[in-house]
Order: sequence, then C-alpha cells, then structure tokens
Amino acid sequence: MEQEQIPYNLTSKNPIDIYCEVKKSNIHGLGLFAKQLIPKNTIWWHARPQDVLIISKIQFLTLEKSSKSNILENFFQGLLTYSYYERDLDALVFCLDDSRYVNHSFDDNSGASEDENGFCSVALRDIQKGEEITENYCKYTKCSWLEDYKQYFDPSCW
Repeated sequence: MEQEQIPYNLTSKNPIDIYCEVKKSNIHGLGLFAKQLIPKNTIWWHARPQDVLIISKIQFLTLEKSSKSNILENFFQGLLTYSYYERDLDALVFCLDDSRYVNHSFDDNSGASEDENGFCSVALRDIQKGEEITENYCKYTKCSWLEDYKQYFDPSCW
C-alpha cells in the first residue's frame, strides 16, 4: 500500500485539536464534543499519517488467528471498537487521535465529506459549542471479513 493512495492531511495540524475535546458521553462511554461552534461544512477532522493506523485484511486475519494473552485480547477488542472499515483500502482504520470517540446517532451532525477525499469528517449542520459530535455508523461501509465481530458495531447497522 503506497502512501500516495491515502488521502492524508499533509499539513502540520489536524483540525480536531482546534474544534474538539473528549468528555463523558450520555450516549456511550466517552464522546467527542465541540469546544467551539463548528459551522456547517467545516472539516473538523482530517487525519495526518500519524493520526491513524492502517490495518490490512491480511494483518487483521493474522492477528485474529494468533494466540492471544489477556493484553492482546484487550488490544484486539480496542481495535474493533475504535476502528472503521475503509472500502477503498480494504483495511481497518484505527484512529490514534481523539476522533475514535465519535459515537453513533441516527440524528448525526457529522459525516464524510462529499467534496473531499476520505480521512476527514465535516459538520453536516452547525454543531454548537458543548454539543457531542456524532456520526451515523450505518452510513459506513460494512466489511465482510468482520461479520464475526458484529457485537463491536451498532447492531441496527448490520
């Protein structure tokens, strides 16, 4: 997999640092919240190479079949909980930055940009200061090689 194929943010700043903070969520565990007004169509997250870990299907299947200690089992669960599937790469994207705390909602206020390449999220409407940032996980592409792990994903989306 060549880096040129991945639509990374090649600037020194990820806008998530400006717009977002992690707090306790009423939806689930921790959530990502707006530190300030995020106007509609604003790119609030655009991953740099250091912000994500790309795990190919072959790597995932190797890890899945390997013997796991408690620590590796916890890592595997964390990987499944905080990753999303990227169809164009046929890989899992594990978010190393705080974007991994975006929770699911059918009334989402954030999502993939139609105008930009992947690896970024935009405000679908104005997101008010203090509001939790959510995405509709049902809009994400399902991954056939993850079907055995549906319990880690919103069941209404499968």
